[in-house]
Amino acid sequence: MRKMKAVYLTMVFLLAALTLAACGGNNGNNTPATNAPEKTAAADPTKEPAKDPVTLTFLIPNTDDATPYTQIFKDFEAKTGNKVEVQALPGGDYDNMLKTRFSTGDFPDVFLMQPGTKQYVKLRADETLYEWSGEAGVWDNVIESIAEFQKDASGKAYGVPFGKTGMMGVFYNKDVFATAGIEPPTNYANLLEIAKKLKDSGVTPFYEGVKDGWPTQVFYLTGWVSQVDQEIGDEGVQKLNVNGMKLSEIAALKDLFVKAKEIKDLGLFQKNTLSGTFDELQNELGEGKVAMAFMLDGILPQLEKKFGNDFVKDKIGFFPFPSATDTGTAMITPPNQLMVPSKAKNLEAAKELVKFMISSESVNSFYKLHPGIPIFKGAESELYPSQQTVQEYIDAGKSKVNVQNRLTASFLDLGKILQAFHISGDVDAAIKEMDTNYVKDGNSKRLEGFE
Repeated sequence: MRKMKAVYLTMVFLLAALTLAACGGNNGNNTPATNAPEKTAAADPTKEPAKDPVTLTFLIPNTDDATPYTQIFKDFEAKTGNKVEVQALPGGDYDNMLKTRFSTGDFPDVFLMQPGTKQYVKLRADETLYEWSGEAGVWDNVIESIAEFQKDASGKAYGVPFGKTGMMGVFYNKDVFATAGIEPPTNYANLLEIAKKLKDSGVTPFYEGVKDGWPTQVFYLTGWVSQVDQEIGDEGVQKLNVNGMKLSEIAALKDLFVKAKEIKDLGLFQKNTLSGTFDELQNELGEGKVAMAFMLDGILPQLEKKFGNDFVKDKIGFFPFPSATDTGTAMITPPNQLMVPSKAKNLEAAKELVKFMISSESVNSFYKLHPGIPIFKGAESELYPSQQTVQEYIDAGKSKVNVQNRLTASFLDLGKILQAFHISGDVDAAIKEMDTNYVKDGNSKRLEGFE
């Protein structure tokens, strides 16, 4: 019993000693013991409370490849917690569906739009869109010519350029050219000689997608920068912009229609032009059944999907619409633009997304998946050889922006007009309808000189 009492007293002393050590074991300083309860930090009234994540809507036409955007949006979510939902609308009806959503107040947070200030008129930008010209962190890395193109007459910018400089011209199969022993043309007459030689060798010289309609426009738009611009200059385009000149008064434009009719009459297009489509064009050009096509650079990623990256790099070449005297002027198109409705539900987060999209990391991510001629300073982009050709024309001062981007009014229903012209061959009737529709569009937009 005494032994048990001794053990009990020993345990009491040990526990007391341990308790004292825990309470006073601070090595002589005033630091609280590590097992003492922590005090809750007082809330900082100057610190902005954390924002709840939001889901932003991003609209694009379904004719655009969403893959590069998807990767950027994953990175955006990782950084901000905000998600982005991509909504793809039918490309052929994109503008009308967008305007319908605006009219009902169903605003997206951010949307992709075609380039040019004419979109400002179409969307009543001063009433509906956020204005970016004075926004910090937006314009520093945009190439000057593109930044200036984005501004309207008063210096306001309702869209932020994004993407790459596009191009239109003649894409050709290098193997077909090599087999026929020919080189890209030195002028327009030489182009016809090449086409005739290809036909004699059993290869279709040109493909025309008349059924789809829109591919027929490329011949005239690329011909404009090499031929019409040489006649009327920038001054003439400005006159057209205020209805101070009629399309029917431009001899070089009429000559383009004559040239297109000549190609058809000489049998230099494929036999089934009326059923010609963009999809079949890719197959025919890739398989070497067709040598050339007047086309935009959207054909490159499509050819890559069907025939591989090496095919596009090694087998597809490019040259501009030749002029009467030289190899011509490369027609370039400005990039699309990012727009934010001023009444967007998540306006501040939408602005943050736009700035994230034009950051150097996002831009390089975009170009990695969608190589193209960059519009951002210092951007890294691996160009296809055909795009490098255009870059060389740009560097040499031999490029011009598509006239449709330089005019505020549009050549309404041009694809339909050209489909009808391909059948009728009536040059004067086609130009008259083109002129009438152009003035009609200027009137509907209430543009200066058209009312």
